[in-house]
Amino acid sequence: MYGKCYESMYAGSLIGAGLNVFAVWNYIITKSRAGYVEINPKLLAFTLGGKVNEVEDALKFLQRPDPTSRSKAEDGRRLVKEGEYQYRVVNWEFYQRIKNEDDRREYNRRKQAEYRAKSKPLKNEAAAVRAASNGDMAEHDRLAAEGLEPEYHEPTKETE
Repeated sequence: MYGKCYESMYAGSLIGAGLNVFAVWNYIITKSRAGYVEINPKLLAFTLGGKVNEVEDALKFLQRPDPTSRSKAEDGRRLVKEGEYQYRVVNWEFYQRIKNEDDRREYNRRKQAEYRAKSKPLKNEAAAVRAASNGDMAEHDRLAAEGLEPEYHEPTKETE
């Protein structure tokens, strides 16, 4: 799986926290599911190539109140211990809702293309409707058979 890391993490109140804190925090971000993560300090120390006390110290740091944190939730804490190895990531839900700019632009492009595809008139559509309203069903059927492809129209101020 993956987690979302934001560049603001490296310019906020974690500055100077140490390599161990950043390594543990990135592990937590990657492993969190629905805002929770299970951390066994012995296993994580082995995984990261560090010492158990370094992981424990990093976990304590991440659980401390941080008055200079951008987030005031839980007094700026990043983690809350809820069981022997169970932790809750305080702002997990908030950060999961943030779409990056590329994702947002791609979503808007796709939705706009869908909208435009739905709103394009079919070739001969107006003429076929007129023919049918005049009772000329043969002309209507002929025009309708030709009009399977959407007709391209130059955008106007009304359609932009």
